[in-house]
Amino acid sequence: MNAFTEPLRLLVAIGIASMVATSSIAQSTEAPGAAGESSEPAAAPNAADPNSEWPCEQPLRPEMSMGAMWSGPDPTKGQKDWRDVPAVAALVNEIAPRRTPQEEAVANIQRFAAGYQGTERTAILTQVFAGLFETLSAERDAIVGGIKHFYRRQDALARRMEEGWKTLGEIDPNATDPKVVEQRVALQQQIDWDSRIFDDRQRLLHVVCEQPRVLEQRVFALSRAIQEQLALH
Repeated sequence: MNAFTEPLRLLVAIGIASMVATSSIAQSTEAPGAAGESSEPAAAPNAADPNSEWPCEQPLRPEMSMGAMWSGPDPTKGQKDWRDVPAVAALVNEIAPRRTPQEEAVANIQRFAAGYQGTERTAILTQVFAGLFETLSAERDAIVGGIKHFYRRQDALARRMEEGWKTLGEIDPNATDPKVVEQRVALQQQIDWDSRIFDDRQRLLHVVCEQPRVLEQRVFALSRAIQEQLALH
């Protein structure tokens, strides 16, 4: 199992940015004199540009295409909801999670399909695909939303550091007034702390950005396994 898989699912579940920020920094610890990051307003999203909050090199595809994954019967027409079929729901719950190795998921699909024949086999395997696609699409949507949240937090933190450096540059470095010296030291500590958090997060960006594609590949591979079983009936 990919060592990053379960930690990244946790990142999405509880808020990707806040978890990454504390990956190497204890959440209860603050830099001396530091203000919480939540005091910095997030950048307003640009609704006209869906890529305005996308920090990844990979192009943003807002959602997966069912047509690109599936060439079997239309799962949206004349099919019973997959959740209403206990055997289908149980199989989807087994094969969708990434903690289940792909080879094991394919074997589960093959064993499941062996119990059905003819039109019943076609119908129930189509329901399995519908459940798999819906489940992993929802997970992918959560990851994409988490990445965008990550971007907003990073952007806000970068702007706060920029303001901090600007303010620091306006303070006389040769001042001897204790209050001015204290202000300068506190501001430098805040900038250093923010920089550390920013860098800690940024180091995980390439891993996080891969996750939508990882899910797409899993859906494609498992849908292909389901279609292979359709061809055998």
